[in-house]
Amino acid sequence: MAAKKPIKRSRVRSALHRLRRPDRAHMDVLKSRVPFWFTAAFLFAFSVLQIMLNPFGFSDLTQRYTQDIADLLITGPYFYGTEGRDKVAVALVDEEVLKESANPWPWSMGSHAAVLDAMLAYNPKAVVVDFLFVDMRPDDTTKQLTDVIAKYKKKHIPIYFEGGIELPYGEQVIRPEIKATGARILDPTVPVYNGVVRQYNVTGDCFGAKPTINGACYSAALQVFADTYPRYPLVPLNDKMEMIWGTRNAPENSLWIHQGANGASCSPDISPLGRIYLAFFDTSQVQNPCTYTAQIPVTELLQGTDDSALSGLIKDRIVFYGGSLQGAQDKISTPVNGLIPGVFAHAMAMDNLITSHGHPQQNVMTIGSTVISTNPAQMLAIIPVILVLAWLHRRRLARKKRLAAAAEHERSVTFEYVLDKFVETVWHWLAFGLALGVGLALSQWSGLSVANWVEVVFVSVELAAMLLVGAPDSLWGYLHHVVAGPDLGSPSDGEQTA
Repeated sequence: MAAKKPIKRSRVRSALHRLRRPDRAHMDVLKSRVPFWFTAAFLFAFSVLQIMLNPFGFSDLTQRYTQDIADLLITGPYFYGTEGRDKVAVALVDEEVLKESANPWPWSMGSHAAVLDAMLAYNPKAVVVDFLFVDMRPDDTTKQLTDVIAKYKKKHIPIYFEGGIELPYGEQVIRPEIKATGARILDPTVPVYNGVVRQYNVTGDCFGAKPTINGACYSAALQVFADTYPRYPLVPLNDKMEMIWGTRNAPENSLWIHQGANGASCSPDISPLGRIYLAFFDTSQVQNPCTYTAQIPVTELLQGTDDSALSGLIKDRIVFYGGSLQGAQDKISTPVNGLIPGVFAHAMAMDNLITSHGHPQQNVMTIGSTVISTNPAQMLAIIPVILVLAWLHRRRLARKKRLAAAAEHERSVTFEYVLDKFVETVWHWLAFGLALGVGLALSQWSGLSVANWVEVVFVSVELAAMLLVGAPDSLWGYLHHVVAGPDLGSPSDGEQTA
């Protein structure tokens, strides 16, 4: 019986056949021929999906967790300067102050006036009042507070008050008596992410004042900084400022603070290795219960004695006057302290601005006059890493082809195994180092914060792992085999013979 003539399939039918039944031997040959452009495009596409889609919240968790660890172990203790710490202080009304003064809460305006008047005697650079005066209950001591505000104006010392935000019953943002003094009213809103303060708003409500930036006004700390440090003009800021929480507590605190609110020591005896271990496995044990910013003992202040220690805490400093009272619900959590009074968020933001000379870290990248948001910034940052890894991967494939063509006795199996394991280890560290270098450059040159470029590092390590397992090579071999078919001269799976 004569052999049947080969049945030719159409190109589409042939591709479908290869799609269902690929020739694995042919695919293995094609894997070693993956072009550079395909490897780079594959890695970039994976990076874009990882950054944009944020699978399982991985990006957010990575960014904030790394920011916390950096504050605890790197930025806070070693790289963050103390210039701002020495120019900011907090005067805190707490339960101890109420007990010592025999003055129950809520205080009258006259009591607040007494504290502010006592501070004025030491010539602060500015005072920010972190209490909301929205309650319209009758108060015969209101004039005492307005008189003290007038004394501040006479001495040309700025005093600021905070306005109410989203008040539930339509109250005025501040009592009209205080508003009538002309004191600047600030927006005190602080963003909180999963209960922790890691960022600070750039803009806020103007409360009737003339807008200063993009139709809005600066938030509390930024407005005070702009007024009191004109020699450090603020760079163009967008969206939010990234907070750095210092860990080297103000030495002045050691004069009268010896333990935190929970009785823990303000100077825990922890070795460097122990600190690293606890930062990853038991963060609460390495957080300092005492604050970074210097605290002014209000009880000493109210006694009216001429104290040189008080003078050092107040003179030429920006003082934030706030409260820490049970039931007031004005507490925040920080990466380095745990739970502390909310007024310290404003103090730390001011500290950041002074230390950075008006160039705080942001969650955007600024190149010249161009502002690039976080995700596009990370995509741009990953490109040089991808190009280097793709080029090195191509060299690695070429080396493997040469070794495969060599005689078996030239290299021992054991040597090849050890060499491959060594290359894998170096490969991951190379990816990590490349991304770390790119991230540090972004932080230095464009102000992108650690929290917003660290994902580049993690994604780079993932890319290195994908190259090691040959993911782009396998995809190229499969797609090339299905679409283009076997190479010329090789048997065609589009033909069948009897």
